Amino acid sequence: ASICVALERNTVLTSLDLWSNNIGAAGAASIGAALERNTVLTSLNLGDNSIGAAGAASIFVALERNTVLTSLNLGDNSIGAAGAASICVALERNTVLTSLDLGRNKIGAAGAASICVALERNTVLTSLDLGDNRIGAAGAASIFVALERNTVLTSLDLGRNKIGAAGSTSIGVALERNTVLTSLNLGDNSIGAAGAASIFVALERNTVLTSLNLGRNKIGAATSICVALERNTDNSTGAAGVAS
Repeated sequence: ASICVALERNTVLTSLDLWSNNIGAAGAASIGAALERNTVLTSLNLGDNSIGAAGAASIFVALERNTVLTSLNLGDNSIGAAGAASICVALERNTVLTSLDLGRNKIGAAGAASICVALERNTVLTSLDLGDNRIGAAGAASIFVALERNTVLTSLDLGRNKIGAAGSTSIGVALERNTVLTSLNLGDNSIGAAGAASIFVALERNTVLTSLNLGRNKIGAATSICVALERNTDNSTGAAGVAS
């Protein structure tokens, strides 16, 4: 509570890290109220604070009104699908937040679908971390439908989400059409050889992706990778990077 009172009155602090402080939903509500009045804080880390869906809702209500915060970390807070749903309205109305970390929150496919609705309409968010959220193939499909329409997101982390080969097919289709995403993390998703093949067909046509992480995916022999690398010609560096 004392931190929140200070945030309402402070006119110089631009970055605040409250990671792993067990603030809970009540603490998140207090911080959310302060964010509605604060006019200088641009970076806030609330990761690993057990805020849950209720706490996330408080923060997202504040985001609808806040006009200065550009970076927010809510990773590892067990917000679930309900918490992810509350972000939609906020992201549709917020015009300043460019970086959002929602990793390790168990949002599942339903939560991913909610975020996708926001991604289709948001015009400022450039970096999104959804790693380790159990979104599966269905969640990946939703996200990449949104990516076909989104024109600003440049960095996306979907590592450790069990999307499998089916999810990677959706990714491939989106990569063929998306013209802004430059960095994509698909590490540890069990996509296998079939999933990798879908992605590398897309890389033959994609002209903007410069960094791709496919580590720990059991893709086996790299034949499809080699073909894609021979044909891929990135606009700025000449090739899309593939991290192993």
